[in-house]
Amino acid sequence: MVVLYTMLNVIISSVLLSAAKQMNYQFDKEHISQHIVKYGVDIRPNIVLKQDKTKLQDYCNCLIEQFPQVFETLVAGPKQLRVQKSFLLSNNKRAEMPTFVLTNRGPLFTFPQRLYIDDVQDLDIPQKDKIFRKALEEMRTKFVDRAVTRVSVVHEFVFDTGQIDSLDIIASNLKNDVWRQRTKNLRIWLETPMEGKNINVEIRPTHLRRLARSGGNVPAQNMGFGIIVNVDINNQQIKDDLASGEVRDIVTFANDYVPEELIKFLNNEY
Repeated sequence: MVVLYTMLNVIISSVLLSAAKQMNYQFDKEHISQHIVKYGVDIRPNIVLKQDKTKLQDYCNCLIEQFPQVFETLVAGPKQLRVQKSFLLSNNKRAEMPTFVLTNRGPLFTFPQRLYIDDVQDLDIPQKDKIFRKALEEMRTKFVDRAVTRVSVVHEFVFDTGQIDSLDIIASNLKNDVWRQRTKNLRIWLETPMEGKNINVEIRPTHLRRLARSGGNVPAQNMGFGIIVNVDINNQQIKDDLASGEVRDIVTFANDYVPEELIKFLNNEY
């Protein structure tokens, strides 16, 4: 009985310690293992690859010429068009990523800021907002008959939680213990309009596979956990055509909100 009581105490203490760690998890910049910034444009009438291919190719070549630090190679086919960039990493590896893609909704610009490839890799792309605004103005000159009705700035984060199960961290916000224990997956979606902007926040757990840092008997890989946080900020009111100043306002607002205000929100500091 004494042994059993001692074992129960150990188990209960372990559970309480685990819960304490989960509740005390703090979102901060140091825990970010991935950060990708996307700029989406809703344009009307839609740009259609089949009809506008020549103009699109001309536009993509302009991007490559003006901003080689982001746009490098044009890939065009009957059903797709994109510009990609091969980013040199600090470990002498390269990350090939599409930085401009024509989607069904409209053009999408993607700028990686931090990636995890063997280790955290910070990519220095200065003045991303300025590059996007200039690229958008260039698009207006190529497609003078189109209107920009919405601009979205999307920040995609992965916050590393190490060996702490990220599902447990998110589920710890549930009030009832039974629901916390039953939950096998959880996705939180919040719409928080502010200052004439839509702020949509998605929070969900994920698994991260990390390479071991040392040899010997250490496994080649070990499993870690993370929390995906995606923030989509766009203009709340749809207009016939957004002026350049309105686009700048959206981009500036997003830049001020992420990551400082976002991290305060995630840590319940309000």
